[in-house]
Amino acid sequence: MANKVTQTKAVLNWLQTRGELTTREAVTELNIMSLPRRIMELRRAGHKIKMVYRKSPNGARYGVYTLTEE
Repeated sequence: MANKVTQTKAVLNWLQTRGELTTREAVTELNIMSLPRRIMELRRAGHKIKMVYRKSPNGARYGVYTLTEE
């Protein structure tokens, strides 16, 4: 991704079309290294995004972001 505006749009599009996004997906699929910053920008723009923690099969905890309403 070229810049933060493009990255922020990519995150919003992903959330709108796929429903949820993890940091790992942001890095591997979108080449975004700072997902929390992009989420903050979307929240400041008025998007309602929640984050919940899940546990992987090996017990590691990770966050999942979802768009709650538009």
